[in-house]
Amino acid sequence: MYKLSKAPLISAQQIDTRLESLAQELKAFDFDVILSALTGSYMFSADISRRIANPKLQIAFIKASSYGDSTESNGKVKISGLGDIDIKDKRILVIDDILDTGNTMKSLVESLAELGPASIKTCVLLNKESRRVVDCHADFVGFEIENKFVVGYGLDYANDYRTLPEIWTLEEV
Repeated sequence: MYKLSKAPLISAQQIDTRLESLAQELKAFDFDVILSALTGSYMFSADISRRIANPKLQIAFIKASSYGDSTESNGKVKISGLGDIDIKDKRILVIDDILDTGNTMKSLVESLAELGPASIKTCVLLNKESRRVVDCHADFVGFEIENKFVVGYGLDYANDYRTLPEIWTLEEV
């Protein structure tokens, strides 16, 4: 059994402030397509794409999962939704909620590279460098965090907590 920490790890104001500066970094690359890795990155993708505000920027959603109903990745990445996306010769920005072991992002980038894009850059809201088990690093990072299980702002535990406007840690009861 788990409960929320006593205070948010990252406040809604901290998220908002970082999204403003992150959007400025991303605007310089003039991406053609944002690929949002559902479901955890839906809030982050929506908020960052509004700040980029490029009327020609396309947004598509792919599904990548390695957690199921656990607080630990099972190491098996499931990817769906790539069949309907034409990214050949386009500049792609892959957005995900968290870069943890690196398995999900590495699998995504490898799968996308096979479709012939001009370039692929990656952006994550949260980076847990201490958990990395494969050689995979995001090009753009919102926040560096310690090895704690986090929820809120789109991130979940068994589909709960996604709608919280802040990032919280879960603690065992």
